[in-house]
Amino acid sequence: MARWFGRKTRILGNIKIIAAVCFCASTSAMVFGAQGNRKPGPPLGLNYQLFLKRPTTHLMKVEITVRNVDEPSLDFVMPAWAPGRYAIYDFAKNVQQFSARGARGQTLSWSETDKETWKVITQGAGGKVEVDYRVFGNDLTGSFTQFDTTHAALNGASVFMYVAGHKPDPLTLTVHPPPDWKIYSGYSLDPDQQTFHVRDYDILVDTPLEISPDCTVDEFKEDGKTFRVAVHSYTGSSDPSREALVAGLKKIVAVEMAMMPAPGFKAYTFLFHFDPELVLGDGMEHLNSTDIIVSHPFDADGVEEALEIAAHEFFHVWNLKRLRPAGLGPFNYEREVYTPSLWFVEGVTQYYTYVNLYRSRLWTRAQFLAQLAEEIRTLRNEPGRRLMSAESSSFHAWFYDRSPQMQETNFANSTISYYNKGALLGMLLDLEIRERTGGRKSLDSVMRLMYRKFYESPATTYYGPGRGYTERDILNAVNEVSGADFSDFFKQYVAGTASLPYAEAFAGAGLKLAVSVQPGTPPSLGVMTRPTDLGLEITAVRPGGPADRAGLSRDDQLISVDQRSLATDTLSDRLGIYPPGAKVPFEVERHLQRKMIFVTLGPPRPNDYEIQDAPAATPAQIAIRKGWLSQ
Repeated sequence: MARWFGRKTRILGNIKIIAAVCFCASTSAMVFGAQGNRKPGPPLGLNYQLFLKRPTTHLMKVEITVRNVDEPSLDFVMPAWAPGRYAIYDFAKNVQQFSARGARGQTLSWSETDKETWKVITQGAGGKVEVDYRVFGNDLTGSFTQFDTTHAALNGASVFMYVAGHKPDPLTLTVHPPPDWKIYSGYSLDPDQQTFHVRDYDILVDTPLEISPDCTVDEFKEDGKTFRVAVHSYTGSSDPSREALVAGLKKIVAVEMAMMPAPGFKAYTFLFHFDPELVLGDGMEHLNSTDIIVSHPFDADGVEEALEIAAHEFFHVWNLKRLRPAGLGPFNYEREVYTPSLWFVEGVTQYYTYVNLYRSRLWTRAQFLAQLAEEIRTLRNEPGRRLMSAESSSFHAWFYDRSPQMQETNFANSTISYYNKGALLGMLLDLEIRERTGGRKSLDSVMRLMYRKFYESPATTYYGPGRGYTERDILNAVNEVSGADFSDFFKQYVAGTASLPYAEAFAGAGLKLAVSVQPGTPPSLGVMTRPTDLGLEITAVRPGGPADRAGLSRDDQLISVDQRSLATDTLSDRLGIYPPGAKVPFEVERHLQRKMIFVTLGPPRPNDYEIQDAPAATPAQIAIRKGWLSQ
């Protein structure tokens, strides 16, 4: 998946990761069986039908016909989550009007055995069971489903149940859309095709559908494969926007396919949704398609955001959808599946997002280095970097990956983003490998080696080719490529919380990190706030900062600074008139009582990060830099 996008943020803005602090479990203990506790049975004949009749109700009807039934009961299960987003959503909450019939149309007894399972008694069913239910969907994201008067954007886990123990069974899906609506998905390049033969339930879940009367469609070829670009936009489209989007995708696809082995598909579909009413954009990876939501109109800004998300999602064709950690395929859809490797799955993919936007010439050298510098600034401003490792952030993703929070947490001070730190670890590994091999190898070499070892190897499950890897396997691949031992690097920076070694890594490539304070930056207070009618509410206090030392607390209302109202003046403007070290009175409301708290302001926090050429770089270092920054 891509990080969530806001209207005015560049790719993957500053996302708060919400997780606990410790990580000590082994991979083998963490991964829950793909089938859970449900035993598989002989293959069934499975046919799914999806009826899209009344868009204004946002209700879809699903019929599942099961043949060759010789079990006393069948469990029909609605997933609790969707792969690619590590959060329990309990899609069953949107299911209604479940019913079951036998071969002669007779009503079959059923009961709900837990929040996601409908148990149907099949005795006397005549070897055939038909169930149907309605499911509500009105959310446009990479995990949910939206059915309205303009389209149906379907993600399978939020719509389709599976028969427990029979996820590996092949099935048929037939879609019944409204008149004149076309179907766009990774199943077929024919938008009029309505019946699809699907290898197993995991593929059903892994193939989103855009069903609409007014998508624009473009195609291009790369390395003998067909790439389709289907766009649904509430604000229409223009020829320049379509041309810019397709031209950019051609460049991204070309550089990523040139780097990695040819993926095992004949065609790939980009599904784009442009909706300026959304606050956040999104992206979700799939085996031979991607579902991308852009919170802009289909204009120049929207195309820019779309291409940045696409560069990330398309690289997941290799890193996650095929080269994957143990446990991430086949999936247990009933509960969490844990992995310490999301820093590699998502963070390293994010690093390659930047790399490939640069290699494709969609970004300049300055843009590429500026984005990496911004990632460094982001991590350095996170108090949680001293508490949480990249592995721990990955393992505890279920706490924060767009997961609803009903209780107060200290996540702002105790967590980091595996996207953010993972991208920086990818950069550091790339530079270190280049230096230790004299520029002969790189992180590219590691990615290709792991792909050959783990994806292009005999299958260990029905899910597909290859097998999953562990954290140790990542280290072994880095060691094999580099001819060096990176054990200490992984211990300190991946499993540990030591400060990342930017200076050493950049020096090896004839670069340096320059950190400074921009002119006019006010002294620091050490709080996060949100505006209220009274002034500002403190949402987090930075540990050890000026506000913390003075006794300010989360939920305090900051009314004024030195008798100047914060309902009319900005905090930055008020602090900007004082020098660091000034003792400043704040009027604070706490539990409906007001008091004056004096805060001794701290020095301004560094906010200008820049990766620069080192003036005294050696010829060998310059050669490494040129290799890293070559296009």
